[in-house]
Amino acid sequence: MQICYFEDIELHQPRTTDAYVVPEDELTAFARRWDPLAMEGNPEAAEGSPQAELIAPATYTMAVANALISRLDPTALFVGVADWRVQFPHPVRPRDRLVATSECVFKRESRTKPDRGIARFVITVRNQKDETVLNWECTVLVLKRRHGR
Repeated sequence: MQICYFEDIELHQPRTTDAYVVPEDELTAFARRWDPLAMEGNPEAAEGSPQAELIAPATYTMAVANALISRLDPTALFVGVADWRVQFPHPVRPRDRLVATSECVFKRESRTKPDRGIARFVITVRNQKDETVLNWECTVLVLKRRHGR
């Protein structure tokens, strides 16, 4: 298994994940466990909500996006998160087919820690209608390759 270091990250090379179809039972179980809004874990309560149907909590959408993106670089050595910006333009619904795209838009070596670099990624998740359900910009710290590795 090859480890992905700071030096391995390519700028402006979008990469796309395989699709993930959202199972309703997974969405509702997650929502019941982790989200206090009844409309996001209970199909009956969702009918009376502004969406008038079951939708995923934002935290579920982030978890799915993270899992999808992690498959692109399962051995990336991220050692910390410096900044996150997220937007949820459209809700995720049961049976949505989600695909994520990740692109490194900026990277530089750390000025204070010679063993790491800083990289900014833009991640977009879209559904089967090509609607954006998540825009996620994150700046992360990534370990650098040591001599001999």
